[in-house]
Amino acid sequence: MDLSAPPAGARPFDAVLVRELLAHLAEADANARAAVNLVPSETRLSPLASIPLRTDFYNRYFFNDALDPSFWQFRGAQSVFSFETEVAMPALRALADAEHVNLRPISGMSAMLVAMSGLGGPPGGTVVSIRQQTGGHYATESVARRLGFTSTTVAVRQGRLDPEELRACLRSRPNLIYLDLQNSRHVLDIAAVTAEVARLSPETLVHADCSHTLGLVLGRALPNPLDLGADTMGGSTHKTFPGPHKGVLFTRRAELAQRLRAAQFTLLSSHHFAETMALGLAAVEFGHFGPGYARRTIANARALEPALAARGFDTLNADGHSTETHQVWVRAGDAERTDALAETLYQAGIRVNVQVDLPEAPGPVLRLGLGEVTFEGAGEATMHCLASAFAHARDGDLAGLMRVAADLRGSMGEPCYFTGLDAGDVAGLVSLGAQR
Repeated sequence: MDLSAPPAGARPFDAVLVRELLAHLAEADANARAAVNLVPSETRLSPLASIPLRTDFYNRYFFNDALDPSFWQFRGAQSVFSFETEVAMPALRALADAEHVNLRPISGMSAMLVAMSGLGGPPGGTVVSIRQQTGGHYATESVARRLGFTSTTVAVRQGRLDPEELRACLRSRPNLIYLDLQNSRHVLDIAAVTAEVARLSPETLVHADCSHTLGLVLGRALPNPLDLGADTMGGSTHKTFPGPHKGVLFTRRAELAQRLRAAQFTLLSSHHFAETMALGLAAVEFGHFGPGYARRTIANARALEPALAARGFDTLNADGHSTETHQVWVRAGDAERTDALAETLYQAGIRVNVQVDLPEAPGPVLRLGLGEVTFEGAGEATMHCLASAFAHARDGDLAGLMRVAADLRGSMGEPCYFTGLDAGDVAGLVSLGAQR
């Protein structure tokens, strides 16, 4: 057998194939960078925060966060450990006003596993979460059961847990209430939950999964769940928080931090050290830009909603209540018409997210998020441009759509990140791939 030969039907691995693959990647990346992304569960890294992902540290372990001189079994990150211990950790503590930070999870789902495993108690206990049909995460109930817990769900309506369902759950003394609201135009009323917990089942822990709103919370535009009585909070760092694909957990209680760390130790090995470095840089930037970004994200959502309604779109706010988060929901017709609109917008460089199971919104809906575009500098003028682009796309006016789409970038102001980098700042990094 010739082990050097390619598999049957495969192209030979040579310079021609490599150049084709790289050209395709470069073209796709350029298109993505030029696009206006309105997917609420995604974001863009700043130029500064993206630098570590191009380095050798992407493939290295870092376990010795206690800096024990005898515990350097893995030395790949020894020269830059301070990016985690002296940059990321202090910045995240300050943003959350929480002494204890666990930045080891590698995604929001990873953070969910660690939080539920660490806080849910012994197998057989009860974990209460938000019913998926009313905005809860699709996987929470299943994760609880896979970890050996009894799972109970409670409905949420306009940001409030159903009080009767909540009280019924608390009478059974659950170990953990996992507040996992993800699909919502309303801010979750955490204070009402923690007040009922204190009254009926004070030993029950409350964890707030802020994956979708973490940037709005850390930017002080939404209340901090820890201030409202939650024992722990956290979530993904790549939705409204403009960081890398990772997760983070916060608490002000040392014993709970230890429980989370114990769970994390057996559920995670690598915590993707280069992404941790990127998270640290993003957190430092966010300490300066975050409050303005968070306020403007909500303001942009509240500006886009009526701008779309004025052009005949159903923005699913029949109660007249403006969105309180980064999300705007738009109904654009049946599945065929909605998919066609999404594809037309995509061809013009505007990316949207189609959902079919949003709470109290049957059928296909465009679930739009204003985090990334705000991060890049969008303001009210951009919201009106976007609404005009949607109308042109719906009406089949492709010339008008392309004209407005070409103006979108020009309608934006300064981005919410450091723009002072030059070629000298990143010398030796941006060209690493070409050199190796």
